[in-house]
Amino acid sequence: MSDQPLVFLDIETTGASAQSSRVIEIGAVRVEGGKITDTFNQLISPGTYIPSFITGLTGIDDRMLEGKPMFSDIAKKLQDFLQGSIFVAHNVAFDYSFLKMEYRLLSEVFAMDRLCTVRLSRALYPEQRRHNLDTIIATHGFTVDSRHRALDDAKVLYEFYLKALSEHGENTHVAMQRILKKSTT
Repeated sequence: MSDQPLVFLDIETTGASAQSSRVIEIGAVRVEGGKITDTFNQLISPGTYIPSFITGLTGIDDRMLEGKPMFSDIAKKLQDFLQGSIFVAHNVAFDYSFLKMEYRLLSEVFAMDRLCTVRLSRALYPEQRRHNLDTIIATHGFTVDSRHRALDDAKVLYEFYLKALSEHGENTHVAMQRILKKSTT
């Protein structure tokens, strides 16, 4: 596993359902050999309005997305960025389902091996009652410039991975291998 690139990724969306909501921001950090080799940070026009709740949470509003590319405009660039990596996200099913749907809307298949940092936190830090990203940030003393902005949240996931490695060594990779979900398209 440590030879395969990891992409720590977070998305912001117009809502909670991949069936009825759209991606408005993607932030990702590509890690190879334990080091960041590239980042991806893109606001995306969803083709619909941004609910006030989402603006309140993320700070992203309709005006910020004016003139931004649609998902179809960045789909190839994102695929190239993700190529050959393991998709790592906090509550990975959420982020993965949105990207899978965005590609499905383009009549393309999206399939990657994926790893959930919620499950990794539970495996390595079972004494913690909660494993949401806010708790992980507070518990481990991480600082985040803009919480609920995709790239900043993706960077925190990478910091969490480094912290887990420093505190649990190879057991981190053992736990990751155990919770890795292989792609089945």
